Amino acid sequence: MPVLVAGALAASPSLVRPVENLPDLGDHSATILSSLEEERLGREFMRNAAGQLNFIEDLELKQYVNGLGRRLADYSDTPEQKFAFYLINDNTLNAFAVPGGHISVHTGLIMATKHEAELASVLAHEIAHVTQHHLARMLKQSQSQTLPALAAIVAAILLGGQAGQAALVATNAGLVENQLKYSRTFEREADSIGIHALARAGYDPRAMPAFFEKLQQWSRIQESNVPEFLRTHPLTVSRIAESASRAEQYPPVSNPDETDFFHARAKIRALYMGRDSSTTQGFAANLRDAKYEDKQAERYGYALALANEGNYDDAARRISELVTEYPDDVRYVTAKAQIEISARRFDDALATYRTARNRFPKDAALELYYANALVTTGAHDEARQIIKRALARGNGDSTLYALLARAEGESGNHLAAHQSLAEYHYLRGNLHEALRQLRLAKRYVGDSYYASASVEARTQEIERELRISGEDSALRDGG
Repeated sequence: MPVLVAGALAASPSLVRPVENLPDLGDHSATILSSLEEERLGREFMRNAAGQLNFIEDLELKQYVNGLGRRLADYSDTPEQKFAFYLINDNTLNAFAVPGGHISVHTGLIMATKHEAELASVLAHEIAHVTQHHLARMLKQSQSQTLPALAAIVAAILLGGQAGQAALVATNAGLVENQLKYSRTFEREADSIGIHALARAGYDPRAMPAFFEKLQQWSRIQESNVPEFLRTHPLTVSRIAESASRAEQYPPVSNPDETDFFHARAKIRALYMGRDSSTTQGFAANLRDAKYEDKQAERYGYALALANEGNYDDAARRISELVTEYPDDVRYVTAKAQIEISARRFDDALATYRTARNRFPKDAALELYYANALVTTGAHDEARQIIKRALARGNGDSTLYALLARAEGESGNHLAAHQSLAEYHYLRGNLHEALRQLRLAKRYVGDSYYASASVEARTQEIERELRISGEDSALRDGG
């Protein structure tokens, strides 16, 4: 099931050799940014990125990427570091880390990987950039810059393309170029620490230099279209050789079960790589010619692609075949219900979800897909109960709050709707918008002392957080 990354247990840390002979890059604390400032910089970046990048909100895909990322983060050198992993719908081959533990990966890069270990190697590398505070250290020479200007530099370094060019308008192009050159030193450290985390998490660390070699070869063929990842993560022959040598210090391992990886790739290809007949024809051809790594995943993707194209009857037939053949795979029955929703066969979809919930009572993703179906069909009371139970269990996904806000708003509970939207924006790093939603919520407290106190307390918490981080200009301006 895509909720958690399936596979073999990670290799015991005692069987993995320690990281040795890392490049000496100085004191990690000797940066221009405190931890609070790094968190603020990350929030500013992600808030701006939300308006420029197409973040994927698909629950299964988000949980897959976060599950894989958290698995690797648990084996980093600072497992207490908070991380959030994002999936961006973009065909470019890119991934990047932002101070504060925000790590994003493009769908294009995932589609360029052939095995989960390759994707894991990129995430492990980015996690190392965060734990070693590389961006903060890269910006050390910019001590006269304000944090908003530093956020523009970070955007220029990481986003590339039109977004990066726009950010350059607000900063110094020469400074950015210097930071990019300086970052080459940090790449070796991220390779070394990432390889160690990769091995500890149960993956073959040789996947990292192998994938980087693949990217470099691809860039030679496509000279006019160098992968964005290589623009921000410069590769050299010596660096690849060094990482390959370091990976060889670890014993060979069999990579974990890749079922979830192949299904995630199939879903991305079906839903985000184009909405025309060429996508479905590609799946059909692969199945006909047996050109696939995982036949079940290919069949699953084919059904999703058919539905995405609007061919609901054929999609329903094919996904029903998978449900019959593999009754213990909850993702297939979930897809069946989602196809029924898309075909506006709401009664069938709700019946499918209810049967599945009896069979898979502990599956969190299934529960939330069901809640979304309930909201879609106007069953707001039951949907609210499910969402609130998920939140009480500690599932703090921002999309849950967005779904709860929709359920509350369509039920006429404007106070709860604005409070939920406030939490949604807070979790996405937009604290000023969260405050705006709380101000709107105040209009609906009426004479309820509890409601008024609840909104005011949350407002004060967020305002205090903004003041501590120095991000309170809007408060002083009355914004």
